[in-house]
Amino acid sequence: MSNPFVVTINRQFGSGGREIGKRLAKMLDIAYLDKELLSLAAQKSGISEKAFENADEKPEKSYLYTLSTTAYGNFAVPFSYPDVLTNDRLFAIQADVIRKEATEKNCVIIGRCADDILSDHPCHINLFIHSPFEVRQKRIMELYHLDVKQAKDLIAKTDKTRASYYHFYTNQKWDDLLAEIKAVKAACKGRLLKVIIECCFLTDEEKIKMCEIVTASGAEYIKTSTG
Repeated sequence: MSNPFVVTINRQFGSGGREIGKRLAKMLDIAYLDKELLSLAAQKSGISEKAFENADEKPEKSYLYTLSTTAYGNFAVPFSYPDVLTNDRLFAIQADVIRKEATEKNCVIIGRCADDILSDHPCHINLFIHSPFEVRQKRIMELYHLDVKQAKDLIAKTDKTRASYYHFYTNQKWDDLLAEIKAVKAACKGRLLKVIIECCFLTDEEKIKMCEIVTASGAEYIKTSTG
């Protein structure tokens, strides 16, 4: 049996990454794994799904871990102690579930460092979904019925949490565009790479920065979206 193919998606908050993932999975008629991973991890471990929800895409120590260290003074009890849950332990369980699912079925996986967990998967592609801040802000205002400031604050907080989580478990930048383009260039295996820039969404400074990034990536061509 050939290896299943897997699409992992990282996304800015409000960019529509989940919706894109769902549509892609439906179009390809493959599994979609987002919050579903929490249920699978709970089933595998026997740990409450709520514990996985509380730790979902957060690098901080869990509430139970905080209670345990308080109960035992300033000293953490051994990691193997069965009643102590840390986000690290929950992440490890979830990572095992991600690897298992990726070996058994074609699927789209949302977030949770799946791109790094599956970095050695033979049929894996990673996408990073982003959009202009103003577009995300308007979308979040409509989805959550927030005012401008509330939406702005929520986007900033969520993006920061996701970036911290990703860096904590992978030691990489969550939104490192240069690394993404370098990965595509490496996959080209000697073929020429053309990077298309959506200039209509960028300021002059951002256009210059994009040109610098693409040049540093080793790509041969830069093209504007307008042609």
